[in-house]
Amino acid sequence: MRRFYLHKRAGIYYAELVDPETGKKLPAKSTGERNEDEARDAVREWLRTGVPASPTCPSRPTREVFTIASIVAAVRTEDLTASDAERIAEALKTRGLLLSYTTPGSRGAELFTDFLTRFWTYDKSPYIGEKLAHGQRMTHEHCEHSLGRVRLHWFNAFKGKRLAELTKNEIKAFSVSLADPKLMLAPGTRNRILVAGTTPLRWAYENGLIGTDITAGLVSFSGTSKERGVLTPEEAAALFRLEWEDNRAKVASLVAATTGLRISEVRAIRAEDIDELVLHVRHGWTDRDHLKTPKNGETRRVPLLPSVRAELLGLLKKSPHGPAGFAFWDPLHAESPCCYNVIASNLYKALIKLYTGDSPSEEDKRNKAAEYWRGRAIGFHSWRHFSADRMADKVEARSRMLATGHKTKAVFDHYAEHALESDLAKVAGTAAEVFSKIISFRNESA
Repeated sequence: MRRFYLHKRAGIYYAELVDPETGKKLPAKSTGERNEDEARDAVREWLRTGVPASPTCPSRPTREVFTIASIVAAVRTEDLTASDAERIAEALKTRGLLLSYTTPGSRGAELFTDFLTRFWTYDKSPYIGEKLAHGQRMTHEHCEHSLGRVRLHWFNAFKGKRLAELTKNEIKAFSVSLADPKLMLAPGTRNRILVAGTTPLRWAYENGLIGTDITAGLVSFSGTSKERGVLTPEEAAALFRLEWEDNRAKVASLVAATTGLRISEVRAIRAEDIDELVLHVRHGWTDRDHLKTPKNGETRRVPLLPSVRAELLGLLKKSPHGPAGFAFWDPLHAESPCCYNVIASNLYKALIKLYTGDSPSEEDKRNKAAEYWRGRAIGFHSWRHFSADRMADKVEARSRMLATGHKTKAVFDHYAEHALESDLAKVAGTAAEVFSKIISFRNESA
């Protein structure tokens, strides 16, 4: 049997080696020679010392070359099943020759963008189903925000990529791209975008959809986000002395300023939550999830100043749905409170009025006022910081945090299950002292 065949192509001799066991020829390989005798000598040297794989790779024995050629031919021609393909790919991966692989119909073959969409769709996500089944909190609002982040940032970066095709280097490169100054993203925003994609990837690894945790070792962004501004006590007192266009917004601000409640917790206040001396913070309200447990998952009691209680009861008396519903009522819908924009926009109008004084109609003054408050980053959440700042030097941290709902595991978990009456009494007494001058305006609901 002939060991090889020579033929000329574009002036260069190519050799086709013949497998002595099967009689099959290998694909033609260039000898690099233009002279036939020199080409034959080159091929004989291959057969003796090994066939060069490439200029940068060492030569291989002919038996090894023939074996690999047989394997490749079998892969190309035999009737392989998906299981066969997985066995072959897994063997290559075990030897470190493949980082990852996916086969048609496998769980990792899903487009990454489709996987992200399903993962953050509340009613379809197996991840969310697991969370809820184990009694953990997961809101529609959080899922919608996460889905929005992956659509805006992850989709373009990984369009057409399948889940099992992703690599750690690609995820790292994406993470670095979020630091581009042109995007003008704050560190906290970058981290939220990153988590919206890495949480699904980590779940995919833990559930066997991908073979490697490609999020391991990923570094989060550090830096200081812009601080929310805080009014001075004098500004707050002057603001509460003004006539507001909508008293619901004024009372909402009053509640937040004196208790530190979040806007979601303020909107959720119902008649049953208002006691004589305390306010029961049992729920938060979002337009997507409606009534839900507060942000940290636990209810709490906060001291309620008599004048603030009177304002809340005054709102309930004016409710078109009767005195048993939401304190911050919506005129058309008894089952929901007024929308956030009612409160936020009327706070904004009051701030403009505070700045412009008796000339609210002058457009230039209004524009300057708007620029001034934006520059100071004043918004409704500023009341939460205002309350904390006013109480910071007056009440020990544990008592204060039990009332505001702030928690850190290192210090406060021991006290999380019950607020001591003495703690509430301390906060109540201090709140009355601190806020008495700030809220000394006429009870509009009387």
